[in-house]
Amino acid sequence: MKTILLLVVGTAVALTQPVIAGAIHQLSITENSSTSLTATYDGSPLTVTVFGFPEAWTISLPPSFVPSTFLQQWSEPENSTLVNSVNFGSSLFFVLIKSDRQFTDTFALNGDGATVPVGTDRGATVFATFNDNAAGSEAAPDTGATIGLLFLALIALFGATHVSSRRSA
Repeated sequence: MKTILLLVVGTAVALTQPVIAGAIHQLSITENSSTSLTATYDGSPLTVTVFGFPEAWTISLPPSFVPSTFLQQWSEPENSTLVNSVNFGSSLFFVLIKSDRQFTDTFALNGDGATVPVGTDRGATVFATFNDNAAGSEAAPDTGATIGLLFLALIALFGATHVSSRRSA
């Protein structure tokens, strides 16, 4: 009877203790366009602030986050010579993101959408994923607008040619 009571009490105590060993945290960063970036930490939205120059942002992190890496680079899907760089070593409370930057071989290159470890939070590993969905908005201008501008230029050219030929006649 004592053994069963000790087993029940021991099991109850074990079930009420937090499980740290298997815990992980997920930082998800998504670039939606050259002016829009969103981020979540374990599914909750984070504060994203424009940093002061094009395609640069900061993300506020929980104060319990401790970086284990200085910088991670994720490849740009539309241009393999450019990367999205995320600086985890700039501060303990935020990370700096820069899009469409030149690749530096000093740091590892991750594929777009790759998940990599970047730090810890109260002993649990933090993984980051960067998804670049901005490729469509950063691509060439709309074909319809480009063709419209071409026709406008051709009309002006033909109009000028027509006026010029009437004057010389």
